[in-house]
Amino acid sequence: KNPSNPTKILAPEAIRGCGGILVNSQGKRFVNELDLRSVVSAGIQKHCSNYKSDDYEGPPFAWVILSEPAQQGFGIHALSFYMDKMGLFERCQDYKEIAKLIGCDEQVLRETFDNYEDACLVGACTETGKDVFPAKVSPDSKNLIVGRVTPSIHYTMGGININAAGEVQERISEGTIGAHRRIRRLFAAGEVTGGVHGGNRLAGNSLLECVVVGRVAGQRAATINFPSKKMFASDDASQPETKWQPVTVREVRNTDKEYGMNTREVRFNLHGSLQESGLAVGQFIALRGELDGETLLGYFSPITRPDDIGVIGILCRVDEKGGPITSLLEKARPGSCLYMSAMGGLRLQFERDSITYKGEQIRRIGLLAGGTGIAPMIQIIRAYGKHVRENPASVQPGGLNLIYAAEEVSDLSYMKILQDLKQQYPEHFRYYVILNRPPLGWTEGVGFVERQDLIKHMFFPPEEGDLAVMCGPPIFEFAMRKTLAGLGFDRSQWFSFSEDDRVSAHN
Repeated sequence: KNPSNPTKILAPEAIRGCGGILVNSQGKRFVNELDLRSVVSAGIQKHCSNYKSDDYEGPPFAWVILSEPAQQGFGIHALSFYMDKMGLFERCQDYKEIAKLIGCDEQVLRETFDNYEDACLVGACTETGKDVFPAKVSPDSKNLIVGRVTPSIHYTMGGININAAGEVQERISEGTIGAHRRIRRLFAAGEVTGGVHGGNRLAGNSLLECVVVGRVAGQRAATINFPSKKMFASDDASQPETKWQPVTVREVRNTDKEYGMNTREVRFNLHGSLQESGLAVGQFIALRGELDGETLLGYFSPITRPDDIGVIGILCRVDEKGGPITSLLEKARPGSCLYMSAMGGLRLQFERDSITYKGEQIRRIGLLAGGTGIAPMIQIIRAYGKHVRENPASVQPGGLNLIYAAEEVSDLSYMKILQDLKQQYPEHFRYYVILNRPPLGWTEGVGFVERQDLIKHMFFPPEEGDLAVMCGPPIFEFAMRKTLAGLGFDRSQWFSFSEDDRVSAHN
């Protein structure tokens, strides 16, 4: 009616769905009218001319043409609102009057109608891929109506990144795991957020976005003032670490591509949105839950750092190597409740300008991981990387070295993280992988971890301030302890997870 008016009238998709066709100012069709709204809008932007009148130039627009069957399909009474009350359509007796209104060549528009009629008869349009034709349009069609249509913003689809708890996230460049970080105390839900509904809007999505995600965000926002700052008081002897705490599953991620085959990352909500776990770096946790009447128990090292707020995450295998607890975690869904307890472990302290273990300052750390024993090493490496970023002058080069042993390539986890860390901190971190059954073309270690591997790829001779940390099958840790002793390491210079008196096995 008034194309220069910046306020537009929303046209229902039924105008296209009932059989209306779209042509540009040359009288040519350019898109499958029944395609996604985003595809049709892009087609108008690409193939149609801008609206021009005197000194005004508006956005690109197309002409929508409805034959009598299409008008019947849309509904005569509904159409009367847009045509008679709003004045958005004009009546044309035939294609010749439409060509005059559009300002296009009459023969070109006739050919468009001819081609569309042929496509209706065979059930396929080779030019646009359209294969459903709700109403026929032909050169013989009479009593047509015509209106202008243009893409317009009527709905904001996404833009703000949120996590599974509805917390708004910002991009970070220095992250080791992930490229986003939550913004404290800021939550979002509904049309302002991105995610699964951010690409193309479908009817009813707003209800899901607001009600489902809004409920999750509201629940987490309500825990901001949770009285306890730490869920596990690891430094408070009056509160035993073995106390079981209920935790809710926030999300389960398939991490086959990121961390290794048959792996899942399971994240749990801490009780408070701003609460920390209270664990030390290298400390592990126990998980307990029931499945089919059986109580299952497993031990895991968090891959989140102790200072990550509101969440604690673990990585688990979902094949036979993951243990009985695997079947429980694989069936866990957001909202599922399990019980968690803080256990023993290494307990490294990363302070402002130093790293300490049992009150002694640590200058170099050697990590010896066998199989799934890589899990606690990732948290140590993450904490070390953050320590380097925040205290570059106080950290000596070559201070963190990892030897990672596994049976075969499919058993390796976190390799992308290790590669990224090595690239990010080439002077501070290095790793060496040893496979017992390597593939063809393997260029690193083969067989078992030997004495010369520690000498070459960890550090030697041992010095004051050195610490070796080992985690893996008991036989692996036994062999590493024996090798370290043979190299002159004092018993106080290593930590073995299998010797921890809190648990006899660690995953």
